[in-house]
Amino acid sequence: MLNVLDIQNVALIDKVSLDFSANLNVLSGETGAGKSIIIDSLNFVLGGKANKSLIKQGCDFMKVVASFSAPFITEIKNILEELDVEYDDEIVVSRKLTKEGKGDLRVNGVIVPVNNFKKLSVLLVDIHGQHEHQKLLKDKYHLEIIDNFIKNDKIFKEYYEVYSQLKNINSEINKLNGSAENQERMLDLLSYQIKEIESAELKENEDEVLTQKRLIMQNSEKIYEGLNNAFNCFDKSGALIESAKDASSYLNSISKFDESLIDIADRIDSIKYEAMDIASTIKEKREECEFDEYEFEMVDERLDKIKQLKRKYGPTLDDVFSFLEKAKKDYDDILNSRDKLEKCLKEKEGIINILFNKANEIHNLRVKVASDFEKKTNHELSDLGMKSARFKVEFSETPDLDAFEKKANSNGYDSVRFLFSANAGQDLKPLSEVISGGEASRFMLALKNILADVDNISLMVFDEIDTGISGEMGYKVACKLANISRNHQVISVSHLPQICAMADKNIFVKKETINNSTIVTAIDLNSDTTLEEIARLAGGEHNSSVALEHARALKIRCENYKKDIA
Repeated sequence: MLNVLDIQNVALIDKVSLDFSANLNVLSGETGAGKSIIIDSLNFVLGGKANKSLIKQGCDFMKVVASFSAPFITEIKNILEELDVEYDDEIVVSRKLTKEGKGDLRVNGVIVPVNNFKKLSVLLVDIHGQHEHQKLLKDKYHLEIIDNFIKNDKIFKEYYEVYSQLKNINSEINKLNGSAENQERMLDLLSYQIKEIESAELKENEDEVLTQKRLIMQNSEKIYEGLNNAFNCFDKSGALIESAKDASSYLNSISKFDESLIDIADRIDSIKYEAMDIASTIKEKREECEFDEYEFEMVDERLDKIKQLKRKYGPTLDDVFSFLEKAKKDYDDILNSRDKLEKCLKEKEGIINILFNKANEIHNLRVKVASDFEKKTNHELSDLGMKSARFKVEFSETPDLDAFEKKANSNGYDSVRFLFSANAGQDLKPLSEVISGGEASRFMLALKNILADVDNISLMVFDEIDTGISGEMGYKVACKLANISRNHQVISVSHLPQICAMADKNIFVKKETINNSTIVTAIDLNSDTTLEEIARLAGGEHNSSVALEHARALKIRCENYKKDIA
């Protein structure tokens, strides 16, 4: 439940702190006194739209703090743990916004993104305002209302898992199910590409090898000249080799006097043999170095062919090989697509059957819940003075298996709309076409009263639920709010004396001018000032004995009603 709401620098509010009881809290005051500012402040701290225009004139920021106390349902605890927020028996939410548009939202001191916090706020508070009247008139929300009564989440989860399988298999089928013409066109293209690459009989690193070979052929004259000059250095009268032979011979002849000279002679022999080998190799290279114009043209044409393939399928030769492998795979995939498509279609048929059965389970559950909802709603409307009103939930036509897939969505195949007739003898028509403002208020209260039995939300806020209602009907509405407040904390903004009299706590909101500045304040009413406010709302002089006597009688009547339902 909400214990305290602290508001600072919001619109005409300087500082206001409101304490709430655990049951029915009623905010009243003159029209335009600022009651809506308090609801706007609550919406703001709960993650609603941050509007800089709400910052009090002359102030740099606005701030709202809301303190909630335990017990907290499991879903709330799970979200707090996901947000890494520590908690005990209290959740303190604070939100601040500056004139520059900067701000933050904190939960027990931990900064939490607004979008993440909204998952938590919808479990803490249910605020009913005029926008919910508008939602009530839109058919697309009616199924959502019915589903609020269904607590079996398992069937919806199971259905959605199978529905996801259907989406995946349809995606695969769409990939495989191209037209025959497109498939043939793709096969022709892939076949051409594969043949073009394979016919080239490419070798790994062939472009690099041929580029090097062409470079050598282009510079064959220079290479021949260099090799010839190098060979001549060895071949001039064999001077280098002969000198090595002579040196080795001299050293060997005196080695008997110094054995270490044998090693030197051996080293000279090594140089001699290495030189002879080098000379022979240079000679062979020189003899190979002949320019063959035909071979050069063949190398040049081969490199052009490789360059063309790399430009189309490259940019590198490795990329060309990769392209070839992928083209072969795509070619095989298309050839095999008919088999794959047949398998996918068979698999889809099984998925559709499972999904259809689960959708029927959901439909039957909804029909059962809707029937109970109709009875309860008609009873509530009768209790709220609409004795001749009739309400019905109309389901869309149930599809057979063949038509099921076209109607299936992520939560079944149903669509519903609410039908309503306010008066005897009138046909049931779509709710949006026939319901008046006052009837919509009573219908919404009836709905909330029914939902209160199954809803885990601890706080319900009603912003002027009594629109278009007066007289004895106002007392009926007050009784409904009292019923809800036995199991839920309720905050109601009201202008009806009956609702004010039913309150467990009354808060009077007023606007006053102090030092040429208009401010909004909120005052807790005691038993005497509550009677004065009831008298004022009833249209009498708030301090006249007659008006106060009527107020006292109404208060006693409401207190007796609350004792009966306690």
